Amino acid sequence: MLQVGMTDATSKTPSWIQLHSLDLTQHIKWLHIGDNDNFEQMVQEIFRAQLDERFHDLSIKRPSWKITVIRQQNLPTMEVLLTWNHPHFDGAGAKVFHEDFLEMLNTAAGGACDRTGLDGDILRLPQVSPLLPAPIESLKSLPLDVKYLAKVFWEENRPQILNRDVSQAAWCPIRSSPYKTQFRSFLVDNASLLVILALCRQNKTTITGLLNGLALVAFSSHLDSAVAAAFQSSTIIDHRRNLPPAPPDAPWVRCDRVVGNYVTQLPHRFDPQLVARIRSKLPVEASKGRGLSEDLQRELWSVSAQNRVEIVRKLEAGLRNDLVGVFKYVTDWQQTMRGMARKTRQFSWLVTNIGVMDGNQSTGPSSSTMRPSTKRNSNFNDGQRWSICRAQFGLSAEIPAAAIEFASVSVAGHGMCVSANWPDCAVDAMLGERIMADLERWLLQLASQS
Repeated sequence: MLQVGMTDATSKTPSWIQLHSLDLTQHIKWLHIGDNDNFEQMVQEIFRAQLDERFHDLSIKRPSWKITVIRQQNLPTMEVLLTWNHPHFDGAGAKVFHEDFLEMLNTAAGGACDRTGLDGDILRLPQVSPLLPAPIESLKSLPLDVKYLAKVFWEENRPQILNRDVSQAAWCPIRSSPYKTQFRSFLVDNASLLVILALCRQNKTTITGLLNGLALVAFSSHLDSAVAAAFQSSTIIDHRRNLPPAPPDAPWVRCDRVVGNYVTQLPHRFDPQLVARIRSKLPVEASKGRGLSEDLQRELWSVSAQNRVEIVRKLEAGLRNDLVGVFKYVTDWQQTMRGMARKTRQFSWLVTNIGVMDGNQSTGPSSSTMRPSTKRNSNFNDGQRWSICRAQFGLSAEIPAAAIEFASVSVAGHGMCVSANWPDCAVDAMLGERIMADLERWLLQLASQS
C-alpha cells in the first residue's frame, strides 16, 4: 500500500493505480535540531502540525504517506513520525510498518542492506502488479440479519424531528469550519501501567474498557444532565482476526501483518439512569478534589467490565451484523459524509487502542522514539541494536465523528501513551483539556493503589 497511488479520489469509485517509481524526497524528510532546542517540545509541535496536513497531490498519483525523522545533533536517538492518509491503511497497519522498519534498521546495522531499485532519491518499483490487500467483504461473508439492517436504515434515514435519542451527542453540534485538530497526550510510566493492568484483570476488564469507563465519569462530571442526560461512545475493533490465511505469495505472510484497512466500530450506550447514578456520586464542590471516591471506583469498574463484555460479545459474533457489511449499500461516500454532517452527532467519545509493542524486537505506530539498545557509542560493531522506547498514536479530527477521540499505545517495559484529539471548531479546548487532565489524574490515582 506504500507504492500505489489513488485515482479519481473524489469520485464515487476511486481506485488504486500502479506506480513505476517513488521520489523519496517527497516522502522522507530529515530534521536536525540544535543542542539548545527543546527536543520533546519540537517533536510534539511537528506531530500536531502533521495531523492537519493534507495530501494535495493525489491527482499526480503519489502515495499519501510521508516519514519525518527528527534527530538532535549526534545523540543516539531519533524520533520517527509516520503520517498517512487513512484510505491507505489503518493504525494497526502503521504499527506493522514500524515493526518492519525497526527490523530493517537492525539488519542494515549488521551490514546487510539491499538497495535494489534505488537510483539516487528515485526508487524504481517492480513492474509486476503489486499484490494489494483485498477488502474484507471480498474475502469473507458479512451476514446481516433483517432486524439489524432495518434498525440501521431507520437510524440513518429517520427525520431529525423524530429523533428522541438523548444518548446522542447533541451537546456538540457538528461544524465543518474552521477546521483544526486539537491534540493532547500524556504518558503513564511502566510501573504505574503494571499496577493498572493488574487492577483491570482483577476487575475483569482491559485498558480499552477502563478508558471508556474513565471517559464516562469525566464527561458526566463536566456536562450536566440538562445538556447530556446520557452518552454513546465507540470502540474501534480490528478485523484482522477474521481474515483468512494470507495467500502463499503475499508479502505480509500472516493476516495480522497485513497493511490495509480492516477496522470496524462497536457502539456503546450509557443510559440516563447510569449517568445519573454516577453524577450523584461526584463531589458537590470542585474544591473537595477531583479524585475517584470508593463509590465512584465501584461504578467505574462496573462500567469498564460491562464494556469489555460488549467487546468480547462483538468479537465472538465475528462478521455477523457488522457495520462494514452495510457499506455495500452506500453508493456515494461523498454524499453520505455530507449527510452525516447535517445530523446530530452520535458519539461523545471514541476509544482506539493499538495495544502493546515489544520495543526490543519489533514495534511502533505513527510516532516512535528509537535508540540503540546499548549506549556505549554509535558503532554497531559492539552488538548494539535499535529499539523503541516510546510510541505515540494520534488521529486527525473527523468532522462528523466522535467529539473527542482517545488513542492509546504501549511499549513493553516503557509504559503507555494516551492521546486525545477533537475538532477545534466543535469542542471547547478547556473542556478537552479538563477531561484529559481527569483521565491522567485518575489513572495515576489507580496506579497508587499498589
